[in-house]
Amino acid sequence: MRLDREFVRLPLVFDADRLAAEVAQFEESDWHPHPQGHPGNSALPLIAVHGDPDDDSVIGAMRLTPYLDACPYLRQVLGAFQAVWGRTRLMRLDGNAEATAHCDTNYYWSQHARVHVPVVTTGEVRFLCGDAAVHMAAGEAWIFDTWRVHNVLNPRPTRRIHLVADTVGSAHFWELVERGKAGAAPEPVAYDALRAVTLATENVNHPIVMAPAEQEALLALVLDDIPAGAGVFREIVERLRRDWRAAYARFGEEPAGLPLYRQLLDRAERALRPLTGELRLRNRIDAADAVRSLVLRPALMPVSPNDAARPRVMPRAKRLERPIFLVCSPRSGSTLFFETLAQSPDVWTVGGESHKIIESIPSLHPEARRYHSNRLAAADATDDVVRRLEDAFVRELRDRDGNRPPRNAAGLRLLEKTPKNSLRVPFLAAAFPGALFVYLYRDMRDTISSMLDAWRSGKFITYPQLPGWEGPPWSLLLTPGWRELSGKRLAEVVAAQWSTATRYLLDDLEQLSPDRWCVAGYDELLRDPQQEIDRLSRFLEIGFDKTLPASLPLSRTTLTAPDREKWRRNAADLDVALPLVSSVAERARDLFASPPKQARRTAAAVPAAPARTHSVKKRDDKPAATDFRSVFTNTFAELLDRSGASLLISTYQSGRLIMARIVDGKLNTHFRAFPSPMGIAVNSRTLTLGTKAFVWHFRNHPGLLTRPTTEGEASAEPKPDAVYVPSAAYGTGDIRVHELAYTREGLVIVNTRFSCLATIDPVNSFREVWRPPFITALAPEDRCHLNGVAVAEGAVRYVTALGHSDEPNGWRARKADGGIVIDVASNEIIATGLSMPHSPRVYDGKLWALESGEGRLVTIDPASGEKTVVAEVPGFARGLAFAGPFAFIGLSQVRESVFDGIPIARRPERHCGVWAVDTRDGRIAGFLRFEGSVQEIFDVQLLPGLRCPDVLEPGDDQVGAAFVLPEPQG
Repeated sequence: MRLDREFVRLPLVFDADRLAAEVAQFEESDWHPHPQGHPGNSALPLIAVHGDPDDDSVIGAMRLTPYLDACPYLRQVLGAFQAVWGRTRLMRLDGNAEATAHCDTNYYWSQHARVHVPVVTTGEVRFLCGDAAVHMAAGEAWIFDTWRVHNVLNPRPTRRIHLVADTVGSAHFWELVERGKAGAAPEPVAYDALRAVTLATENVNHPIVMAPAEQEALLALVLDDIPAGAGVFREIVERLRRDWRAAYARFGEEPAGLPLYRQLLDRAERALRPLTGELRLRNRIDAADAVRSLVLRPALMPVSPNDAARPRVMPRAKRLERPIFLVCSPRSGSTLFFETLAQSPDVWTVGGESHKIIESIPSLHPEARRYHSNRLAAADATDDVVRRLEDAFVRELRDRDGNRPPRNAAGLRLLEKTPKNSLRVPFLAAAFPGALFVYLYRDMRDTISSMLDAWRSGKFITYPQLPGWEGPPWSLLLTPGWRELSGKRLAEVVAAQWSTATRYLLDDLEQLSPDRWCVAGYDELLRDPQQEIDRLSRFLEIGFDKTLPASLPLSRTTLTAPDREKWRRNAADLDVALPLVSSVAERARDLFASPPKQARRTAAAVPAAPARTHSVKKRDDKPAATDFRSVFTNTFAELLDRSGASLLISTYQSGRLIMARIVDGKLNTHFRAFPSPMGIAVNSRTLTLGTKAFVWHFRNHPGLLTRPTTEGEASAEPKPDAVYVPSAAYGTGDIRVHELAYTREGLVIVNTRFSCLATIDPVNSFREVWRPPFITALAPEDRCHLNGVAVAEGAVRYVTALGHSDEPNGWRARKADGGIVIDVASNEIIATGLSMPHSPRVYDGKLWALESGEGRLVTIDPASGEKTVVAEVPGFARGLAFAGPFAFIGLSQVRESVFDGIPIARRPERHCGVWAVDTRDGRIAGFLRFEGSVQEIFDVQLLPGLRCPDVLEPGDDQVGAAFVLPEPQG
């Protein structure tokens, strides 16, 4: 709920010891993982939908759980507010953890104040909201502005537990709030053993049809926060508001109005789609997404109006129990997954897809909906439809050997895959309450390319006589909004088809409990079929008794044999399609990297490539002054682990040197502070780091590998396999040190400010060793923005610069396309027309570089200057290292004030971190993404053979004890 200030302390105080004693009665098994799987966060439900502790939803009649029944004082605490309660939990945060920074912009939380009563805490715990921070002491009562970015930091090893209760309030509750704002003294509320409390809980918390007045109030939350000049956005919102009021006056909550309401919402969604990522609210939330979560999604009850409780639960199907639905956009590899999983002895299938089975029921055929789309909602799962659908499925079921089920068999596990079901998740979830869903992810480039091939093949026509369609016979699934695509190029049709299906699918899956769905990867299935199928079998709780070959046979719907380069034949069409789907593609990639957590239902379930999150903890255990966070895919950690290496990453904007290293088989991000660290040169024995005014030399000190630890420190600090100790510092002044490199002749420094290559000089700030032939004077004028150096066979071979200029800052005139590569040996410019090139490297016989302004990894032919694009990455690329066929690329979010006018600045998806790219096909193999204050990366260097290095800051106490003595004589 939005408030006029960050925090309000309410004038009540409770017996924290009594609360802690009641909480202590619960076993560890009573605590549930966080619904979104946030590491270190868990909950114990006190009030939930229908009193079911396993139901984390916020739509339905709220009732006390058995846990709250066992806590008389907790009930008295809630009763003291005299409010109506929604979802209420005990929220637990592990030591040395955080709650994850976020804003609550969904409909439910826009209507509810969130009350916090700390039960177990320490003085170091800080609650952050906007620009403010407070410590909530045990027994106090607080509310805060959930519309602003908020988080909780717990830097101590002690767990923190809060009572967290959502309420729409009451007159008395809001009087308490006003008294709290005025600074009223808190009144103690002691435990009364003779007092029994009856709590008022919600029965209605979601509109059947959102009333116009409520819609206007919610839209005002967004419109008040958008920047000036958002005229198109305001027009879309105003049009929805006016037509919604007209429709409501005509139909109210009558079912006859539902098609019109849905039409208005779909129209608004289509209009907002091009604006996604273009406008940010003051709380940094995307304005279009805020309208979706506040208004478009909750505007209609997602279940039957006659069931205001939970997502519709039909009488349990006796013959089909817990069916399995593989859901994805077309051409995502679902047939290969289906044919492989169908080898389980525990599943039954109809032999293929169920297009005809579902659409044989007249009310489910698109013709009955005037060919709107293949979309089906929960309200379509009537008793009669579910019965007929189940009968149709059972009639066609066969096991893996082709046998029919026994007559009157019950509890059959149906396995089904139909890409049209990407638009039917609410319907299937309501028709089969125990259904499980597997979202199949495949790279959008390959998927869209395959969809183009499918359309052109004529083998996937679904609606050959689609009324009103101008174009080739309609193929694949029928998506909402298809009529607007009539007459457009096939690439645009397919792009809209893919993005619409994927957006609906992700929206619907995220409304389900996390233990009902998981994510699987097409590339993971090809890479290691047995591992991926075994993982899915554990989640689905089915047996799998076959040994799979290392390479699976082609599926029956394969058009052409798999080929990493197959997409290139549709490259021209993909240049049209991919920019149209970028925001949805990023969302799908993020979900694949951080899938839902299913630990409550199946302890053995292991999500594919989950993202882990680490918050930075200073060694003195005090809260960090800035909000550093790292999120990474398992594939990134596994790649680094297989390489037997670690990474050093410099982040000059945030003043940190980051070590990405493997600790106990897991990725660990470790930070050290230096002023504006930039270029790094490294090997197993020495390290050199360029900073704002100094070049620092470090020596690997084996004597510190088994350093002493203080009590309690051993578990917090992993044992390093290298410790780089500062051994010398050379004052260069602010010469804008960029890259550094070791050569046969010693250290080479890219001296950007003086437009030359230099080295350390014991007397002067530096000694010049080379400059571009067009630079006529040694002057601190950054004439060409020399920035990168490539070494081959022990000597400097190539450099990169952002312009061919001899004028002060002259490179800025053509920064978008004026970049060059120079052959130092011949003094020749071998490549021109590059967009801000950085990080040249000679590797595997090729000259590589990052075309930062385009977000690309490229190779350059030194003889012709011809550039070949290997991969595109979502950010300003700078910093490059290699391990086998994989490239580790540093990304920055881009400062528009500095980099305006370059192509990457116009992209909506820009991240900061390190992306791993398979140079054989340009695929993203994994990523390490930084959030918070880390926004720009400069250099990335690989440390082969070192899994867990450490770098000591100059002020570290250990530096004084790091002695290197000569070998004894004689």
